[in-house]
Formats: sequence, C-alpha cells, structure tokens
Amino acid sequence: MIKETSFQSIDQRILLATEAFQFLKNTTIKDREAFMNAVADKIEALNEVLLTTAHAETSLPLARLTGEKARTIGQWRSYAKAVAKGVYTEARIDLPQPNQIKADLRKYNIGLGPVVVFGASNFPFAFSTAGGDTASAIGAGCPVIVKAHPAHSETSQIMADAITEVVKEFGWPEGVFSHVTGKSNDTGIYLVQHKEIKAVAFTGSFVGGKALFDLANQREEPIPVFAEMGSINPVFAFQNQLNSKAEELAKEYVASLTLGVGQFCTNPGVFIAQNGSGFERFKVTLQSEIPNITSVNMLHKGIFESFENNKKRVCSQSDIAVVSEVNNDINRWEGRAMVIETTAASFIKNKILSEEVFGPFGIIVKCENKEEMLQIAKQLNGQLTATIAATNEDVRENTDIINAVKDKCGRLLFNGMPTGVEVVYAMQHGGPYPSTTDARFTSVGPDAVKRFLRPIAFQNWPDEFLPEELKNENPFQISRIVDGEANLGSLKI
Repeated sequence: MIKETSFQSIDQRILLATEAFQFLKNTTIKDREAFMNAVADKIEALNEVLLTTAHAETSLPLARLTGEKARTIGQWRSYAKAVAKGVYTEARIDLPQPNQIKADLRKYNIGLGPVVVFGASNFPFAFSTAGGDTASAIGAGCPVIVKAHPAHSETSQIMADAITEVVKEFGWPEGVFSHVTGKSNDTGIYLVQHKEIKAVAFTGSFVGGKALFDLANQREEPIPVFAEMGSINPVFAFQNQLNSKAEELAKEYVASLTLGVGQFCTNPGVFIAQNGSGFERFKVTLQSEIPNITSVNMLHKGIFESFENNKKRVCSQSDIAVVSEVNNDINRWEGRAMVIETTAASFIKNKILSEEVFGPFGIIVKCENKEEMLQIAKQLNGQLTATIAATNEDVRENTDIINAVKDKCGRLLFNGMPTGVEVVYAMQHGGPYPSTTDARFTSVGPDAVKRFLRPIAFQNWPDEFLPEELKNENPFQISRIVDGEANLGSLKI
C-alpha cells in the first residue's frame, strides 16, 4: 500500500528545500557537476533489484529497462558536462569604457528556487524520480521535491534513496532532494499551490498537465509549469514517396506505432495521405502486419482501461472503418493494436479524431487532394513531432503544407518515424500548446536545464564578491560575452 505523505511533512520538506536553495545558489557549476556525476555513479551501481522491481511494477521488459537505466545515467552525465562548461550560465560582461559614464555590468543565470517534479508512468527511470527533470533542475541549482508516480512507487523509492545517499555523502543540506508519495491528487495540488515552490515539471496526460498549469497561474505568485502533455505526432506522406515506398512506409509506421505497446509520447498516431494506388498498397500492408503484433501488458490497469475506453470512443464516431486489429483474447491488461481509417472531411470536422489515444492505436486519413492535406495541417493542434514522408521533389511541390506543419510542432522529421528521442543538445522535445505548456523549452537534452533558470545582473560589484563565473580571472575558463564579443580568457583590468 502506498503511504500518503502528510501535508505537515510536505511543509517541512519544502522548508528544508528553501533553506537548501540558499546553499545551492552559491554552489559553482563545478560543484554541481561533481554532484550530478556522483548521482550517475550511484544509479549505475544499483543492482538487479532496481530492474526486477521496475519490471514487476510496470510490465516493461528487462531489456527495455536496462536500456532506460543507461539512458538515465547518460542524462545525468551529459547534463553535468553541459553545466560545467557554463553553457547555461550565459555570462555577459559589459565593462566601463574610458571617457564614458558607464557602469560595470555582469549578468549570469541562477536557479529559480524549489522545483516540484511529477514522475511519469511510462519511463520509470528516465522521466521519473531520477529522470531528466530532476537532473536538469539540480543542474540549474534548484532543490527538487519529487512526487512519486503511484504506478511504480517502489522503483521510485529506490531511485530516491540513491540520490539521498549522494546528498549525505557530499554533506549538502537535506532539502536538496525530497521524495513524497501518495495516490491522492490532493498531494500534487498542495505542492503546486505552496508559496515557496517556484516551478513545476510534469510529463503525462493533457488533463493532468493543464490542471497543474491552471493551479500555478491562479496562485498569488504565478509560477511556470513545464508540462509535456502528449501528442498525436502526425505523419504527412506525399505522393512520390508513398507510391515508391508504400510497403516500407507501412512497416515502419506499424513498428513505431506499436513500439512499447504504443506507450510513447512520440507515438505516430495519425497518418495522412492522398488516395491512390500507393495509399491502397499502404493499407494492404497494414492489414498483413498488424495481426502479427504480439500483445503484451500495458504499464498498469489504469492506462489499459483508458486505452480501451478512448479506442471505443473514437471507433464509435461516424465515417470510421477498421483497417486492421489484433484479435487475440485479452489477458490481464494487454494493449491490442488497431488502425482505423477515416476521410479528411470527417477528420477536419470531428475534433475527437484529433485527440491522443495513448497506446497502439492509429488513424489513417484519406485525402482526396492536396488542399485537404493543407487544411488538416492548418487546423492541427500543437504537436511534439510531425513527420514529412517525402522525396526531395515532394518537398519542392508541397512547401505550403510543410510550412503549415512547421508552425505546429517542436521536431520536424524528414522520413523515418518519431519514436526514439536522442538525449543531445539539438533535441527539441517540446512543442506548441497543447503538446506542452511552453514551446520555448525542451524536456530532453542538456537544454532542459534552461527551464529552471533566471538571469541576475550585478552592477559595479567588487571582483572578490562576484560569483566565480563572473570574476575577472574566469577561473573555470567558460565562454563569456565580454563587450559584445565571445571571450574564453580572463579580463585585464
């Protein structure tokens, strides 16, 4: 049974976090690099108990969990490296000039303050307790209070204990990291509304993310909520590519759609193309591929029930035809793959068809002409990703559609499928609303650190009292903009 952390205990943890923030904002980028690498080492040293516990709680296969553990370790180390390089310090120095009345101005970024992180159900390591949100917030110099996801509470506790051990080993204040548990929504509401919390990170449903966003903006002091809330990740397939590679496209689409039982936020839920021989060949291949998909358990009963209910709701709409589905008997809460078809006219008219069905469920949309494809592109909601399945000639012939799609996504793919998110600087895992609450930021890659920072400028301060990152000698040899020019060296004053 999951223990509910009391509000009194939460108050105490937030008090410790506010005290820890005073400590963290005076740590250097090198201090935080060392801490983050120590967390990575601690997670790497966790034995098979972590994997077997996560497997028992989520039904995710051990191979997938092993890979996700490695990704989580990599996140801590890559974010630590970026922090240490001063990438997010963004140090700016403008020096007084001879014969001018001008101040000595120096600016850099510091943490916002205590951050609440909500663990995600579909990534028990990489997007949960010790995931990228926690790593990036600590990298920014912010204490973290994690609200554990109830679907993998024991896994969450193992990860929390690992981070807590590092806090103790470094002799840092207890409030640098806290872990709260509970199934009640009241716990999350209380955390977000607490006056000392300065930011929130969330990965999950639109309903959950939007509720937290609204709560945060109703506070006396509104705070940012960085919520990643899902996406249908449309694939726009153009004629030349579809006609030449219909069968290959169909196989790629099925593989991406059903990967991990469709439980990825980059699952390509909608395939949009013009009617014709290529479209029909695409459908025929789907009909042969889908029945061969092995159904396995979804993450937990709640996700399975939501998948089944949403699937039934969409299939009950008018102008819907089942293209192919898995027909095996349901065992426990297996997610059975299904692809349906509708017309562009119905997709444009019926907003229900544009809503995410989290799981192995896809809609192929048959357009009669390019004008219908353009209309769909223009009316789409914001997406994490969009894919252009095209030849170079297709791109030249459809710039209006592609330009419309650019306005609707955070990551635009040229061929390939969107599942698989690289943890690198150039990754953008975030998009226009409602896929996220702030399209300017990413929750994957070192740039995730930027979410939890704010600038502060120092005017005419003696060098000895400045932060290390702004001192004349530039002790960490970070890149700084000095009088408008990039500068790696020390200042000769």
